[in-house]
Amino acid sequence: MANYTDLMKDSLFGHAIIVTCMIALIVTLASNVLGLLSALLVNFKGWIYNTARTVFFTPQVLSPVIVGFIWSIILTNDGVLNKLLGYIGLSGTSWLANTNIVVYSIIAVIVWQSMGFCTVIFLAMLQSIPSDLYEASIIDGCNRWKKFKHITFPLLAPGITINTVMLLISSFKVFDQVVVLTNGGPGTTTETISLKIINMGFVENQMGYASSMAVVLFLLIGSISVFVVSILKRREVEY
Repeated sequence: MANYTDLMKDSLFGHAIIVTCMIALIVTLASNVLGLLSALLVNFKGWIYNTARTVFFTPQVLSPVIVGFIWSIILTNDGVLNKLLGYIGLSGTSWLANTNIVVYSIIAVIVWQSMGFCTVIFLAMLQSIPSDLYEASIIDGCNRWKKFKHITFPLLAPGITINTVMLLISSFKVFDQVVVLTNGGPGTTTETISLKIINMGFVENQMGYASSMAVVLFLLIGSISVFVVSILKRREVEY
């Protein structure tokens, strides 16, 4: 119990919770939005769209460590991104050293990898919607926006539930990309709960304290997942 009492007073652990929640929230929202847009773009027949689906999904099958190394090459001070910005007359920045933007750099990397999963789920949901519904809406005079608002989006609700829960769980456990890109730095700016647990247990050799952090992380993920599922399930409709 003393470990949990100390956790309540640990400002660094509180900071790790804030960073983790921030990453989880933005990653979940951005990946769902971009995944839906990409699914709508490739929801057609033809080799071009099949190729686009492969391109969107490829980052998902890569190891998070590999993704971290790829983007570390891109985001370093003399990396690919800053060189491209220099070619078009813009000044680059320290994407992984600037405390004001480093968290968003990590978020962008995670979104780039996770949106492929959302694309596949949304694409499967789009292709399961009966064409009869769209044909009836045309007869009723619906334009594209009304068809999306009243047919497509409501019937995508199960996919939104799946994506949201899976992304929240994975984002709260994020570790690999952070270790490879910043190792929690600069300072503790990007230290997540998982990284804090590993450092405390295997670097500081305080396994009891690290275990109490893991229990808090488990309760946090479990409570948020149950809450999100209970809310999103209400939106799901049947046809």
